[in-house]
This record gives sequence, C-alpha cells and structure tokens, in this order.
Amino acid sequence: MNGFYTVAVTVCAAAIACAVLSQFVTDGSLKRILSLVMGAFMVCSLIIPVKNAVRDFSLDLSSYPSAEQLSSTSDEAVNRQVVAQTKQNLENTLAALLLQNGIRTNKCGVILADSGENRIIISKVSIYIDKDNADDAGQIAELCAQHLGIEPNIITE
Repeated sequence: MNGFYTVAVTVCAAAIACAVLSQFVTDGSLKRILSLVMGAFMVCSLIIPVKNAVRDFSLDLSSYPSAEQLSSTSDEAVNRQVVAQTKQNLENTLAALLLQNGIRTNKCGVILADSGENRIIISKVSIYIDKDNADDAGQIAELCAQHLGIEPNIITE
C-alpha cells in the first residue's frame, strides 16, 4: 500500500507542477515545447515509482507450505479422524457387548495406535466397573480376549 501511496503523491505533485507552469506561458510555440517537456516529465513521474515498486517486490514462497506438505497434512488429518472414530466405535461396541452379557460398566476406554501402512492396532483396553461388579472381572477379561484379542485393564471404582 505504501508503494501505491508514493505513486499517487508523485503523480499529483507532477500534475500540479505542470498545471501551474502552463499558466505562466502564453506564447503558442513555447507552449507546445513546454507541453512536450511536461508530457515527458509526467511519463517519467509515472514510470519511476512503478519501477521502484517492481524492484522492491520479491516473491518469497519459502514461508508457504508446498503441495506435498499440504497433502500430507490432509492425509494426517484424515488418519486422525479414522483413528478417533474407530476408537469411539470400539468403546461403544465393547460397552454393548458387556451389557449383553449382563455386565454394567461405568466407562470403557480403548487406546489405539497407527502402526503404519493404513493399519490400526489396539494397544490398551481399560474397563471401569463398580466395586459391586468386581466379581465379573474374569468374565470381562474372557469376553475381551475372545472378541478383541487383548487382555483388558479392569479398574474398580
């Protein structure tokens, strides 16, 4: 914006100078020569600020992410969403499975990990139950091992 301001001020000052100077000249041939000189002055007044603005312009794209970085970032975001949705689905399924077998839980927690190559593994299962249901820990462990293939961490509250 500063470059535009400089160009505008320079053009206005040149136009005012030319208008004032042309008022003092009354002779026809001198007026034509003066008009030619003032025209050249106006063209220079327009070109020099534009040239300076273009010279100071630099195209530095290093601060912007490349297409590869943007696509990898979007891939990572999709992978995070897939892992989060899978975690939620497993927690809901585990709670429903235990409820079908008559076991009430306070909360089921599943920790997933991305093992690369578009694979997700279950790294830890935590099941929170009341002290009243502590006797069901063996059945809970058996159901988790059978359906999820992992030994759960059972926490009584």
